[in-house]
Amino acid sequence: MKLPNILTVSRIFLSPVFIIAFLFHSLGSYILCFFLALIIELSDFFDGMLARRYQQISDFGKLMDPFADSISRFSIFLCFLSDGLAPLWVIAIFFYRDTLVSIIRVFAVREGFVVAARPSGKTKAWVQAVSIWVVLMIMIIHKAGWWLPLRDVAQFHTLTSIVIAISAAVTLWSGIDYWNSNKQAVYNAMNIKPTA
Repeated sequence: MKLPNILTVSRIFLSPVFIIAFLFHSLGSYILCFFLALIIELSDFFDGMLARRYQQISDFGKLMDPFADSISRFSIFLCFLSDGLAPLWVIAIFFYRDTLVSIIRVFAVREGFVVAARPSGKTKAWVQAVSIWVVLMIMIIHKAGWWLPLRDVAQFHTLTSIVIAISAAVTLWSGIDYWNSNKQAVYNAMNIKPTA
């Protein structure tokens, strides 16, 4: 287990810690959640950077990195859903997109190639990370009562829903991009000839 892989696995173990902290619904727990989310995203950045710099890219890392990303971010968005910060269909987009990309990767392997990371995927990752940080900051400000407009529950929920909806829109675009770029592999593996 090299350092990049340790960082990858750490995101999986930090995910339930985030959920437990979130369930306390206190100012202190929300602040802790913000720093946990920061650690999770920084580990995602550094594991890839270190693996490339020290030539420690492994099959384990290639497999576990996207899995750890999905587990950690989806755990956080599920917490937001439990607090009514976004409708169910918006959160479902995150789940469906990652499931679709995982299925595409499986079919691609059957066709003898690995699905390369796309710019849309990297954009999706950063937009999700920023949206998580922003929502948690809004929750902290609302809980502490530091800013008068955010003391209003309706405005608080509206603002968090907008932030998460923007992230969901980018996630949906990324899923469509991955499908359009790799659908032929799925068709080939399933012996399907797409109609014109």
